Amino acid sequence: MLREVAADALSSLLPVDERERVEAYILRDAGHGTDVFGLDPRGLKVGYGLAYWFHEHYFRVRSVGHEHIPSEGAGVVVANHSGVLPYDGMMIAADVFRRRVPPRLVRYMVDFFVYRMPFLGLFFRSIGQIPGTRGNFDGLVGEGHLVGIFPEGAKALAKRPEDRYQLRNFSHGHVELAARHGAPVIPAGVVGAEEQLDMVADIRPLARAFGLPNFPLATTLVFPKPVRYYIRYGAPLHIGPAVLT
Repeated sequence: MLREVAADALSSLLPVDERERVEAYILRDAGHGTDVFGLDPRGLKVGYGLAYWFHEHYFRVRSVGHEHIPSEGAGVVVANHSGVLPYDGMMIAADVFRRRVPPRLVRYMVDFFVYRMPFLGLFFRSIGQIPGTRGNFDGLVGEGHLVGIFPEGAKALAKRPEDRYQLRNFSHGHVELAARHGAPVIPAGVVGAEEQLDMVADIRPLARAFGLPNFPLATTLVFPKPVRYYIRYGAPLHIGPAVLT
């Protein structure tokens, strides 16, 4: 009941064309009102209602290269990661959803610690984001979804101000998986997220106690500064299986 009220309230704040965009998204109902990965229409309304406001009014996102994102079929969106909290993932997802016709939802591979946190894991599932396992990746790509990956991992969120725009080492799993499926890799560059929150400390004892990769302390706690985001999508990389041998 509460989710329905929240979904209706946030959906009513969207412009008419954006409400129609949400309604136009094709959800393959697995028989329980959600798709097989847990995406719930009400969750989509809540998630997109929040993301749209941040995208349009708060971060005022400017983006180019949308033509590189396939309008159908599988793809892997790979981007740099930063900003203490993953608003950058929210902004990429909102941007792709807004700019592609028909609307496409980026389904992120999310670290497991999120699903150990009360309510948060359920919410992430309801908006289409799932634990980062090979089986989930295979399932999403097999059904023709866009999969979102931050190859630097959650550790990239804990950059100090002096390390801004310095990439952490990439994991290479997304390259192997994309190659095995023949799915294009769409590189994305994000500018702006590095400045949204200034981390002053990483409290390691609390991180270990809660099973988190880091426990950042930021100057403005959890609410970011209204920096402007810039996103650029590059031409798809088609990585053949030959690179794996």
